[in-house]
Amino acid sequence: MKVLRLVSKEPPLDCIACVILYKNPMWMIENVISSFLDTTMNVKLYIIDNSPTPLMDPYPQDSNLFYHFVGQNLGYGKGHNWCLKRCEPSKYFLVLNPDVIISKGTIEELSRYLDSDPTIGMVCPRVLNKDQTLQYLNKRWPNITDLFLRRFYTAKGMFSFIKKRLDHYEMRDVGYDSIYEVPFMTGAFMFCRTDVLKKVDGFDPRFFMYFEDADLSRKFQQQGYRTIYYPYVHITHFWQRESQKKLIMALVFTISGIKYFNKWGWKLY
Repeated sequence: MKVLRLVSKEPPLDCIACVILYKNPMWMIENVISSFLDTTMNVKLYIIDNSPTPLMDPYPQDSNLFYHFVGQNLGYGKGHNWCLKRCEPSKYFLVLNPDVIISKGTIEELSRYLDSDPTIGMVCPRVLNKDQTLQYLNKRWPNITDLFLRRFYTAKGMFSFIKKRLDHYEMRDVGYDSIYEVPFMTGAFMFCRTDVLKKVDGFDPRFFMYFEDADLSRKFQQQGYRTIYYPYVHITHFWQRESQKKLIMALVFTISGIKYFNKWGWKLY
């Protein structure tokens, strides 16, 4: 298939963000667009629509928004790869969920932080729920035991040793108030150096959904770049945990987990 490239004679953009849509409500789409574009930086937002029918109308070519209706569900990683292969040059590339609202100044602050240390390849801010409580999305490397416990156990009535183990997996023992390296970065908001993201060839297309963020984190680290949690700015994430609500999504989660362990090695606990 011939690859369409959007060529620009302008200097590289500060940041390009990519959002993958699939049957998302319009209020959610409007929120993510307005919050990302509320910046003084030179940015552009790519919206890749995997829905059965278009959710939006195309924008003018000279707009800081680019909308593409795919006509099929490529999956999360392939959708972002489509953008990465075709978009204009940029310093940073933001992998962004549609169910996110970015607080003002976040893009600027994360850019300054990455500018200050070339060893950092990817950074993620503090992630909050709608009620502004904390989401514990920093994780250590997945293993079979922890994934099983997270899927089938809840906080109510949980044995203390199980809770302690899952708190360790979610890095609650380290806390969420300081800067530190995170092995497994959340895919809801991955602020990446574009050159590094291209160096590792973006997302592994074998992952339709789930574990593509763990895999990408490992690929960055494999190339010698650090993946960092930066808590001094935040986003709001309307998290739904579909894998625990729908049987089909639980099946997708399981298949992706098998692919992840086949690639990086099986670890029981």
